[in-house]
Amino acid sequence: MKRILVLAFLLVAPFMARADISMPVRDSFYDKLSRGISNIAFSPAEMLDSQYGMIDTEGNTTAFTKGFLVQGISRMLMDIAQGTFEIVSSPFPTQKYGSYRSQKLPPYDSMIVNDRPPADLKNWY
Repeated sequence: MKRILVLAFLLVAPFMARADISMPVRDSFYDKLSRGISNIAFSPAEMLDSQYGMIDTEGNTTAFTKGFLVQGISRMLMDIAQGTFEIVSSPFPTQKYGSYRSQKLPPYDSMIVNDRPPADLKNWY
């Protein structure tokens, strides 16, 4: 009886381990549609987010002119265009990999500061 339990465990264990490292679930039609709606609905937040991110690094005047007026409005318009594209094309999967992945790239400067230095210490500031 003990051998049967050990054998059963040895046969089932690889399948249990594979469940943790399996591929993520692909985005569906509803994911792409809701992503498009949220891009349009929350696009005005990009103006304030761009300004707020630059206040500490470049000062108030530059943050208003560059962050709010230039970068914020351009990101807002890009989000509206991207959201409209995703709503219109939501019934069709994206050509890349045949899924409903987002076409939107992350912003150039995310203003995220790492808590720990990288392993090579060349890019640490």
